[in-house]
Amino acid sequence: MALLLKFRTAALLGLILALGLTGCTTPNPVAVDYDPSFKFANLRSYYLLDTLANGPVSPFESKRASQAVDDILKGSYQPAASRDQADFLVRVQLFSTDKVAVYDDPFSIYGGYRYFGFGWRAPLRVREYRESTLIVDVLSPEEAPLWRGSMPTVAGRYESPDQQLLQLREEAALILARFPPYNDVGYD
Repeated sequence: MALLLKFRTAALLGLILALGLTGCTTPNPVAVDYDPSFKFANLRSYYLLDTLANGPVSPFESKRASQAVDDILKGSYQPAASRDQADFLVRVQLFSTDKVAVYDDPFSIYGGYRYFGFGWRAPLRVREYRESTLIVDVLSPEEAPLWRGSMPTVAGRYESPDQQLLQLREEAALILARFPPYNDVGYD
C-alpha cells in the first residue's frame, strides 16, 4: 500500500512538472526568409563580409557578432580565402535602437515624511532601454540576397565581453540552425 502511495505521489509530481514546463515553452524568435528557387545544397565555402551596424552599436559589439557567426559557420562550411573563391557571401548586421517604455501605475501611493503620512505621485513610470537585432544575410557571389535570418539579441545586457560573445554565439547558432532551408534535394 505504501509503495502504491509513493508511486501515485511521484506520478502526480511528474505530471505537475510536465504541465509547468509546457507552459514555459516559447515560440522560436528566429525570423527567416529566402529565395525558394536557389539550390542551397551546392554551397560549400563562404566568405565573411564586413559587419554592418546601425544605431548605438560599438565597433567591438560588431566584431563580436561577426566572430560568433564565423565560429558557427566553420562547423558546417569551409571558409574561403577570398570572396572570388567562395560559393556564398555572409554579411552580419547588428541593429540597435534606444527606446522608451511608459507604464501606467495605478497604485502610486507612497509613504510620507513626519506628519504627512501618505501622498501620491504621477501614475506613470518611464524606463529607457536598448533593443538590438542580430541579422545574418547569405548572398550569392554577385551579392544577390539568398537567405536572411534574424532575431532579437540580448548580448548588450552583459558587461563582460566574454559573456557578450557567448550570448552572441548562442543566438547565431539559433539563427544558423535554420540555414540552409531544406527546399531542394540533390546537387546540380
